[in-house]
Amino acid sequence: MKTPLVSVVIPTFDRTFFLKRAIESVYAQNYQHLEIIVVVDGESPASEKLIREIKEERIPITYIETKEKVGGSEARNIGARAAKGEYIALLDDDDEWFANKITAQMDLIANDKLSSQDDFLCFTSLKRYKEKSQPVYDKLPNVDYRKSKKKRIIDYLFETKGLRNIGFIQTSTVVVPKHILLETPFTKGLIKHQDWDWLLKLDKEHSLKIIQVEEPEIIYHSDVPKKDRVGYINRWRFTEEWMTRYKDEFSQLGYESFILNYILLGIASDHSLSKQQRYQEIKKRFDQLSFKTKMRPYTWKMIFYLLKEK
Repeated sequence: MKTPLVSVVIPTFDRTFFLKRAIESVYAQNYQHLEIIVVVDGESPASEKLIREIKEERIPITYIETKEKVGGSEARNIGARAAKGEYIALLDDDDEWFANKITAQMDLIANDKLSSQDDFLCFTSLKRYKEKSQPVYDKLPNVDYRKSKKKRIIDYLFETKGLRNIGFIQTSTVVVPKHILLETPFTKGLIKHQDWDWLLKLDKEHSLKIIQVEEPEIIYHSDVPKKDRVGYINRWRFTEEWMTRYKDEFSQLGYESFILNYILLGIASDHSLSKQQRYQEIKKRFDQLSFKTKMRPYTWKMIFYLLKEK
């Protein structure tokens, strides 16, 4: 049987230290039939020089510069359109794969008797750390997809159990058939929540089967300066606006958990507002929560955190 070609799409911009680490983790894969597509959002002579220096014959690299800035979402779309593989594996330039990552996913796909013509998403668990000195990495997701018994990605990502989010699907963990990304591309121009937005669109536009390699197969690094990582930038007003686009898709638990996790915490840490302004913004949204949510231990954990903010 022919071994399927997997195209690895890496969006980047002028972060050669991280890009080198990401590419080397692809080179280290024990799955051999790969190609790499590096898409620079703009122009980067340093990135081009790096690719010339580390290029290997065994795994070809296609290097693309967009010239004009298009954003990470469109950079991924450009990479998908250039891909020759039947499957696409997404890899952010600041993340790192373990050597068995693609093999584990392709084995699971084969075991589930899925093909590149089917509608599915395969993701892996991951390891992450908040500080590089942290002795043991945290594993995410907190609850594996199969054990969660959730049928929709939106419920899996945003509903909580006890004090923790249930699910977590991060871009660098994902493999999909190429046709999925061509039919449902990332939304161009989003300044935040690019991965969530794409996952929720997949849920709406496809009868998607979700499968998970439960063993962690990537390191979700935290050594990028926070100002350079989209996910760390506090844009709670944009987050709230984005959430309203999908409001009708959320379960009540998922919707109210989202408000607690991403809106109220964002307001609490927004020091462009006075403490009184933050209090008023938080109260306005807290008052909209159901009585059941207000009584949850998780809610009081959030309130305790908010009260601590200076």
